[in-house]
Amino acid sequence: MKPEELTTEFAGFTRAIIDTVRCDSFAHLKTHLSWLCKLRLEQGVRLADIMAVFDLYEKSLKDAMSAYLRDDIVTLNSLRREIDALLDRARVYVTDYFFLLYEETVFKQLEQLRIINEISTRLVSSLELDRVLTFIVRNALRLFKANCGSVSLIGSDGDFVTKVAQGWRGEISPKLVAQCALPAPDMVIASSRDTDSEPLRDVIDREGLETLILLKLQVEKRTIGLLAIGFHAFRKFTPADKRVLLTFANHAAIAVHNAQMYGHTDQKLQERIQEASILLEQNRALLHSMREGVIAIDAVGFVTLANREALRLLGRTTDPVGRHINEVIANSRLPAVVESREAEYDQEHIMGDTVVITNRVPVIVSGKVIGAIATFRDKQDVRHMAEELVGVKNLLESMRAQSHEFINKLHAISGLIQMEQYDKVVELVKQIYETKQELIGFIVKRIHDKATAGLLLGKVSQASEKGVVLKLSARSRLGKLPGNFTSAAMVTVLGNLITNAIEAVIDQSVDRRFIEVRITQGDKYLNIAVTDRGCGIPRQSLRQIFKRGFSTKNGNRGIGLSLVRQEVEASGGKIAVHSQENAGSRFNVKIPVV
Repeated sequence: MKPEELTTEFAGFTRAIIDTVRCDSFAHLKTHLSWLCKLRLEQGVRLADIMAVFDLYEKSLKDAMSAYLRDDIVTLNSLRREIDALLDRARVYVTDYFFLLYEETVFKQLEQLRIINEISTRLVSSLELDRVLTFIVRNALRLFKANCGSVSLIGSDGDFVTKVAQGWRGEISPKLVAQCALPAPDMVIASSRDTDSEPLRDVIDREGLETLILLKLQVEKRTIGLLAIGFHAFRKFTPADKRVLLTFANHAAIAVHNAQMYGHTDQKLQERIQEASILLEQNRALLHSMREGVIAIDAVGFVTLANREALRLLGRTTDPVGRHINEVIANSRLPAVVESREAEYDQEHIMGDTVVITNRVPVIVSGKVIGAIATFRDKQDVRHMAEELVGVKNLLESMRAQSHEFINKLHAISGLIQMEQYDKVVELVKQIYETKQELIGFIVKRIHDKATAGLLLGKVSQASEKGVVLKLSARSRLGKLPGNFTSAAMVTVLGNLITNAIEAVIDQSVDRRFIEVRITQGDKYLNIAVTDRGCGIPRQSLRQIFKRGFSTKNGNRGIGLSLVRQEVEASGGKIAVHSQENAGSRFNVKIPVV
C-alpha cells in the first residue's frame, strides 16, 4: 500500500474510532470496518494483510499517544487499555465479517454454478421455448436478487417483442424498455440520474427502480433477444459481477437459441452440441476455480469429474476421470450414497495423510440416481480458523472483565472526588496500583510467554468479577513454549480449562469458589494443571467430555474441551482428568518438549 493510501486509511480509521469513543457506540467503527472489508475483498486483499495494517496503525497510534501524554502516565495507561479493548474488538469483528463475506462469495459462486448447470441441463432436457424463457427470467431474479425482469426476442420486423415478464408494476414497462434497447450497447447498467434516454428514465422512475440492467442475448455476434432486470435498492456491480452478468446472458442466449432451433436439421443439432460443449467447458472452468475439492461419479462408480483442488488434496498429478472411485479414494462412500439416495454432510474422511471434511450428495434426474458428487476441504483449514476465533474470544472475555473491574474502581474514585475526600482518592489509587502491580509482577516473573501471561491476568479479573478466586501456583514456571505448541494453542487449551473451572465453581459456596492453575516446564514435558473445587463430573460422563457436541451444561454446544483435546493431540501431548462429584476436578495436560 502506498504511503498516501495508508495515510488516508489511517485518517478514516481514526475518525471512526473518535466517533465510537465520543458516542460510546461501536456502530461507527463497525460501519467503517464493514465498508473496509467489502472494499478489500473486492480488491483481492488477504485478511493477513488487513491485520498487518491494523498492527501498523496500533503501533503508530500508541507511539503518538506516548509522545503526547508522556507526562501523564495514568491517563496514558487508561487510554491504552481503552484503545486495546476497542482495537481487539475491531480485530474480532473484522475476522468474523471478512470470513462471512468470504463465505457469501463462495456460496454465491456455488449458487451461480448450480443455476448455470440447471441451464445446461435444460439445454438437453427441455427445448420448449416458453418454458426456457420463463426459466431464464425466474433464475435471473433469483441469482442476482432482482425485483423485476423480462425477456424479449427479435421479431420478424427486427424489433424486440416481450415474451415473459415478472415483477413489473406496469404492464407496458417491459415493452418500453425493450424499445429503448435496440440501439444500446450489449450491456447497459442505468439509473434515472445517468441515462440519456427519456423513455428509459420514465420507466425507471415509474417502477421505483434504483438500477436497471439491459443484457442483449447474442449468438455468434447476432442479437436474438434482450434480458432486462431491475432493482429497487441500489446495487454496486464490480467487474466480477459484470462478468457473471455477461456469462449468464451468454448461457441464456444459448438456451434460447437451442429452443428456437429445436426440430431443425442434423447440422443444427451439431451446432447445439457444440454450444453445449462450450457451456460444459465454462462450468469446468468454474469448478477448477473453487477452493473446495469436487469429485463426481456416475451410477456405477466411475469418476466423471475431479477439479484441481481435489487432485491436490488427493496428491495426484493425473486426471482420475474414467477410473473407478475405489481405485482413487479408499472408502469414499460415494457408491453407498448412490445406492441409498441419501446425502451425507460434514463427515470426516482420511485421504492419504490429510483429514478432510466432506459432503456427499446423490445426483437425481427425473427420479433416477445418475451418480453422486463429493465436496471436501482440508480439516486443518477449518480447525485453524476455529482455533484463532476461540483464542481471540478467550482473550476478549478476559479483557472485558478487566475493563469492568477498572470501571468499578473509577466509579469509586469519582464518588470520593465528589465528596472531596482527596486523601482517600490518593490512598485508593495507590492501593489499586500496588495490588495490580503485585499481581502483574507475580505472573510475569513466572510466565514469560506474553499471550499466556495476558490470558492469566484477564482470567484473574474475570474470575474475581464472578466472585471466584483464581490463583497461579507459586511454583509455576514457563519460559519459551515448545516449538510444537504455539501461543494460540496455549490460549485455547488454558483458556477453555479455566473457563470450565469458573463455571464449575460459580454456584458453589464461597469457600469452594477456588481455582488453582499450575504451569511447570521440565526438560521433557510442559505440564499444565487446572484444579477446581466445583461440582465435579459424573462418572458416566468422563469418557465423553472430550467428544465434540457433548456437554453437561444446558445450552452449551460442547466445543471447548473438544478443541482442547485437538490441540493437545496435535502437539503429541496427553490430557487426563480426575474428578469426583461434589468435590471438584483436576485437568492435567502434558506436552512434550521437542
